[in-house]
Amino acid sequence: MTSSEEIKKQKMDPLTTALAAMTDSTKRSLFDVTIVCTTDDYQAEYWTKRLSEGLCSSTSSDSSDESPFPLVLAVSEDWAKGGAGNGLGTLYAYQKACNVAKEKHDIDLDALMMDKKVSAALYHTAGKGTRLAPLPASENNNKPGVVRTLI
Repeated sequence: MTSSEEIKKQKMDPLTTALAAMTDSTKRSLFDVTIVCTTDDYQAEYWTKRLSEGLCSSTSSDSSDESPFPLVLAVSEDWAKGGAGNGLGTLYAYQKACNVAKEKHDIDLDALMMDKKVSAALYHTAGKGTRLAPLPASENNNKPGVVRTLI
């Protein structure tokens, strides 16, 4: 039995469980579902492909493992002109991701989350980054394209 399986079997407080998961060198620490909210459908398609084939790709060498996880769900914020903003936009992105999971993968993400069977992360990158001006303008108003460098 691997250390990850042992951790699941034991009843631990949330902090201890989180620390054990972060320091387990035998298993990659990934969310089961990664949701990315983008400005448009082209960026959503790009991030789905990039993350699904890279960092969020399955590491299972067992071809009988039919688990859809880790799963990338990139959605665009198709709200009215001006977008929905961070708060409402994030909730809207989650709702859209649940719909995409159901339509494309036949997964009830909302139920899995409510039952605490999967973990998920949502990255809200939509918008042109007005408050970051003028940096996003140099990336064609692509807020996630802004690279932060350490000095």
